[in-house]
Amino acid sequence: MASSTTPLIDHIVILIPHSFLSDPPSWFSDLFHFYPGGRHADGLTENTLVLLADGSYLEFIAFVPGVDPAKRAAHQWGAKKEGTVVDWAVTLPSSPGDENEGETEGEGREEQTKELRQEKAFREVQKKVRNANTGIVYGDLRRGGRTRPDGEVLKWAVAFPKRADDGGAVEPGTIPFWCLDVTPRHLRVPYEQPGVTKHPTGAVGVAKIEVLPELRKAAESARGVYDVLFDKKQSTEVGGSWKLGSLAGQRVHSGGIIRLDSSNGPSRVEISLFTDDPSLAGKTVGGKVDDEHTLTFNLVDAFENK
Repeated sequence: MASSTTPLIDHIVILIPHSFLSDPPSWFSDLFHFYPGGRHADGLTENTLVLLADGSYLEFIAFVPGVDPAKRAAHQWGAKKEGTVVDWAVTLPSSPGDENEGETEGEGREEQTKELRQEKAFREVQKKVRNANTGIVYGDLRRGGRTRPDGEVLKWAVAFPKRADDGGAVEPGTIPFWCLDVTPRHLRVPYEQPGVTKHPTGAVGVAKIEVLPELRKAAESARGVYDVLFDKKQSTEVGGSWKLGSLAGQRVHSGGIIRLDSSNGPSRVEISLFTDDPSLAGKTVGGKVDDEHTLTFNLVDAFENK
């Protein structure tokens, strides 16, 4: 059984042109019900969300028009192509009372208590990854946030993987980053609100994350990290696949997986989504982003393995 420090899928990050936020093409707007996002605290990016019934979400993120080219180049996703999955994040299971914290008197104290609790759990995982000597470690948590269109300020902490030898960045998407909430998660991911997870594609959760680094050596290093994060004894196959849990997945689908292999070309991450519409299962949906890229999603029957 997965432990309290076994990560759960939090969200998938997909880079899109800013025009997809302001004036989306019909093929894109017809895929999902979009939930308002907002501008991030660094002022470089803003987003819109697709909330899924399993408690995870798709984050469609775009660089704001007129962003300083040097600042974009320094951003972890600045060199990525629009219309691609650029990264993905995991989180930790909520503890009893987490969703009520910050909503009563003593908000600052309760946020601090939650942060300390989750930081302790993260540090336990961080230490295990470091001790595995895979060549990849996690950096320390750092604060982030954004302001919702309704003015609600969201706070979280993130930690990204890096190379153990020189502290350099790991290719985004090869290893998940961490996203732990400081303010209540339901403010950031209100997936239980009526109607917000009803999508034309029937999407209810993440079925598969396929991680394909360019180099086999990178895949081998990543495999060691995944064995620590998701427990190789829980692996669905001998090397290369692991079970992926979600906050509410058991109610709406049969459970996701992570698959790792080396790519025959540039590094990439591909995802499949569970659908509760049997007529769409097995189909691929999406459309053209620009002359070079298309954005597509494979749809899988929500309970195909049950």
